[in-house]
Amino acid sequence: MKRSPILIAALLLLATLVANAEQKPSTATVRDHLWLFACPPGGDAYYLELAGVRGGSRMTPVEGAHWLNVPNLVFVTQDHTRPNLRWTEINWKAKTTMDQWAISFESLKKVSWSAVGSSGSGGLKTLPDIVSIARSYPQVTSVYLDDFVKDRHRRADMAFAGRPAMSEEELKAMRTQLSKVGRPMEVWTTLYAYDLDPQHPDYTHCEPPLIESLKHFDVIVLWTWKSDDLRNLEKSLARLEAVKPKETKIALGLYLWDYTGVDEKRKADPTYRFGKPVPLELMEFQCSLGLKWLKEDRVRDLVILGNTHLDIGSPSAPWMREWIKKNGDDKLDR
Repeated sequence: MKRSPILIAALLLLATLVANAEQKPSTATVRDHLWLFACPPGGDAYYLELAGVRGGSRMTPVEGAHWLNVPNLVFVTQDHTRPNLRWTEINWKAKTTMDQWAISFESLKKVSWSAVGSSGSGGLKTLPDIVSIARSYPQVTSVYLDDFVKDRHRRADMAFAGRPAMSEEELKAMRTQLSKVGRPMEVWTTLYAYDLDPQHPDYTHCEPPLIESLKHFDVIVLWTWKSDDLRNLEKSLARLEAVKPKETKIALGLYLWDYTGVDEKRKADPTYRFGKPVPLELMEFQCSLGLKWLKEDRVRDLVILGNTHLDIGSPSAPWMREWIKKNGDDKLDR
């Protein structure tokens, strides 16, 4: 059967369009660069109790990510929630606790697994298990070093002092271990805005200086601990840009909960000590800046904390969910 020249031309054009579509990568969206910072259920129960939130949270990391409709997860543990080392379970459990967590993460795109958890705990002893997990679960693309300043205390002059959670030698050894995964693995860390400002009352005098460790990180997540300090967010980002290594990327941390803020309306409640949702006007402020910087490529990612504040009635949680619905599909020029 003969084909007309018009039909042949149309088929050739279609083949060209398909080929170009396959070669051209799809445009990234805001959602592609959203992460949920999450811990095992109940990980924040102590802080919620201090804020008079009784009953705590039951939402798991994956439930939180799907509820917000974000594809990526930072999985951070504390001393009381850290999974057992795999070798202690591998001979008697069908799947180790770490494997069970990893299986639940298979519905996500990327996971950053904490080697250093809250309060600077963990370190190299947890790394072999994370390397093993990453070799079996390709969703695990990085390790996270949270609260990288540990042993924080008041000096005689009432200023804060502390030390890096891992030494120079340990950070180098970490890179050597990560190379065993067989593919690139990023290293992320937490940096608080107050540790960029020596004049801030919460600034920590670190020895050796914290700035000397920054060269070891691929991504630094900038967090503003107290919501009142969000007014200075632009200055904080500029300070980090000035001191970070050129190749290191910045992510912006977005709290839903002010862990030490005081809700004046609740001070009379005997069950209340401190802690409150981030006010909605400040949610709007930090998210608007974060979106602007994401589109300008001043920050690579936005990290939302966290799953334990999504199911306790905090107004910042549904606000964030609606913000993601509104902005998540915006295109990024990347």
